[in-house]
Amino acid sequence: MGMDKKMPTIVQASGNIPILPSDREDRFPVLPLQTGVLFPGTMITLQIGRSDNLELIRHCLDGKRELIASYSDSYPSDNNGGSIHQVGVVAVVRDSRDGQAGSLVVTLEGLQRVAIQKILQQKPYLVAVVNYLQTPPSVSRKLNEKVEAVISVAREVTKLDPGYSPEVLNVLQMNQNDPSQLADKAASLFHFYLSSKQKLLDAVDLKKRYERLLSYLNAELNRIALARNIEENVKTSIEEEQRHHFLKQQLFEIRRQLGEDLSEEREAARFRQIIKNSPNLPSEVIARATIETDRLSQLSSASAEYGVTKSYLDWILTLPWGKFSPENYEITDVARILEENYYGPSNIRKQVLERLSVRKLLGGANEAPTLCLIGAPGTGKASLAKAIARALGKEFIRISVGGISDVAEIKGSPRTFLGAMPGKIIRSLRDAGTCDPVVLIEDIDYFNMDNDSSVNMALLEVIDSRWNKRFLDKYLGIPFDFNRIQFICSVRSFEEIPEQFIPRFEIIELPGYIEREKIIISKKFLIPKLLKQHGLLKSEVRISDKVLTKIITDYTMEAGLLGFSQQIEKICRKVALAKSEKSKKSWSINERNIEVYLGQPVYIREHAVSSPEIGTAAGLAWTGAGGDLMFIEGLKMKGEGHIITTGSLGDVMKESIQAAHSYVRSKADVLGIDSNDFNQFDIHIHFPSGAIPKDGPSAGVTVCLVIASVMAERPIRNDIAVTGEVTLRGRVLQVGGIKEKISAAYRAGINHVALPKENERDTKELPKDILRKTKFTYIERADELFEICLLDFMPSSFTLEKIFAEEIEKAKKHKPRTVRKSATKKSQTSKKKR
Repeated sequence: MGMDKKMPTIVQASGNIPILPSDREDRFPVLPLQTGVLFPGTMITLQIGRSDNLELIRHCLDGKRELIASYSDSYPSDNNGGSIHQVGVVAVVRDSRDGQAGSLVVTLEGLQRVAIQKILQQKPYLVAVVNYLQTPPSVSRKLNEKVEAVISVAREVTKLDPGYSPEVLNVLQMNQNDPSQLADKAASLFHFYLSSKQKLLDAVDLKKRYERLLSYLNAELNRIALARNIEENVKTSIEEEQRHHFLKQQLFEIRRQLGEDLSEEREAARFRQIIKNSPNLPSEVIARATIETDRLSQLSSASAEYGVTKSYLDWILTLPWGKFSPENYEITDVARILEENYYGPSNIRKQVLERLSVRKLLGGANEAPTLCLIGAPGTGKASLAKAIARALGKEFIRISVGGISDVAEIKGSPRTFLGAMPGKIIRSLRDAGTCDPVVLIEDIDYFNMDNDSSVNMALLEVIDSRWNKRFLDKYLGIPFDFNRIQFICSVRSFEEIPEQFIPRFEIIELPGYIEREKIIISKKFLIPKLLKQHGLLKSEVRISDKVLTKIITDYTMEAGLLGFSQQIEKICRKVALAKSEKSKKSWSINERNIEVYLGQPVYIREHAVSSPEIGTAAGLAWTGAGGDLMFIEGLKMKGEGHIITTGSLGDVMKESIQAAHSYVRSKADVLGIDSNDFNQFDIHIHFPSGAIPKDGPSAGVTVCLVIASVMAERPIRNDIAVTGEVTLRGRVLQVGGIKEKISAAYRAGINHVALPKENERDTKELPKDILRKTKFTYIERADELFEICLLDFMPSSFTLEKIFAEEIEKAKKHKPRTVRKSATKKSQTSKKKR
């Protein structure tokens, strides 16, 4: 069953309404009006199309009956009861004729005000109970003054606005003796809002009605006066422009007759044509370019300002405003392209892929912190950035900010300065021709060496997504949107990043490459590119893996591929020379002839010592050049228990040596060392390659081993390498660079490595051949290392004697007789052994 239709709401009039008392209940059909308000003594013509209203009109026509016309700002419907205003007008239908689509065009005449009390029915049309209202009081002198004021304002309105007929004033003057009728006529004839007209209908009291009428008439007069003023200003402006154009044409003709050069006009016309043919220009750019073009046409080509203005227009009209490439790439394709063009850890590619997925979902906008790649030279920072650009289908821009120490280099200089131009980023965008390239900003570590915070903040405005949506270049003076640019920064190490940039960077550390990885990258990417650059074919030059290994170990010492690439270039240049001389058709580079191309080896690789030695341990170091094998040496000598360190050591490493010494001293009994030896002997710890500064805690456990070996006079195994940080209580802590360190041990021929237990998961990223040939021992405490690395390790006789003495003391307290015999036997046995 359908729901009952909701009754319309009666909008009550403001203030008291003078209702005539009556014993009878007057019922009238109600016609809601939406396009006008009917007043007593006026007529209104309407087109009726709704079925219920058509039924009402036919009902009134048949019996010559009256109806109530009431304004409705929310028309009653099936779903909504709507609303009608309380004060309406008794009306009669004076004329009716057929309209389009079955509608009726009717003319209603208003008779007198009534107040709707309640709605009785909605079907077939609205029927309501109404009350008649009392007649307004007689005319007073104050009311006559207001009548005069209404006629005076109406005279001004009809005079200023040609939209009003002159007859309006005549109609008002004819009703001057009837203030009520005059107010209703004025309300009907003037163009007030319908809500304002309803308020005039609600005002039964003449004083209140005239106050509202004068207010609305004055507002109408002000509107007309303002429109008239605007019209006159526009007319004056048009006339001035026509006069200006006429004078310009005369001047142009005079100059043409004199044979003067008209290059200014030609340049201005060219710029206007560019503005017209550039649909992507923002409104700010169009406005500024139009102003500058008009100025250019007025300047002489010989003036300095002409050149400055022309250069400015060239810049703002050749920038790629609104030129974006579509973000229609598929993430699976992006992942494939990254894997094809960048060789490195999979977690780095995954992190980049996550960022690009967010960019795609945001439609190309960048809201995340700026990507910062950290790695030694040659570790693939630029290659990764190029791979990102290729995967996104974007232009790639490479910018170096090294040496920049002036804000003008970043944000441009005001165009009033001599030689002014935009900043470096804007200049690069014009060359690229697009607003959303991938921009690699390199050499952040050499940026702003004077450490001027304003220069740092200027670059931060460029790359930070919080501020770069409306980046303001001082030369342009117009905001430019950098938010769709994929900025990527690169730096050698975290410590060299300026302080202001760190919170706004998302750091990705690119580790150095081990020997095996370098060989794979060289065969897949490096050698084919270098052969092409030197005009050589792949079939003409053959370089074996053994040669590549020799170049890596004997001619370079680096974490990346920069020096390795330079050595391959040397080979390519010599082959290119030989090819130009046409000496032969192919060249094979092998271990026998490599020195012909590269000369004598530059570096001598570290090898394991031939036999175990006291005070010499193989430690593993992680440097800027990658992993390295470091033999730490120690010896003891008569002294006062001092520790001497050499080898250009940093504070952290010195503290680590002190902690290792204290731990070994605390374990003297276990190691079989007389505790007095630590006061009678000095210990000298030396790290080789003294010219190279060294620091860090990862050699702590190796130093422990060296000190224990020296003091216990036990040799250390020569087939094991060690790394790890040691605490004062002997715990071995996690260290970094495991992949590089193990690769260095493998390269030196050491196939057994002792690592902290916490670094066990890091070994899973190693190449399979290293994993297959290397044995790993995971340690949690330094004393475990003593048992593994110190040969002939066993408690000394001094330690045994002390242990027996302690046992005897304990036995005396608990079982004196039994223990005394046992203790005596042990003591005799101990004496015999000694």
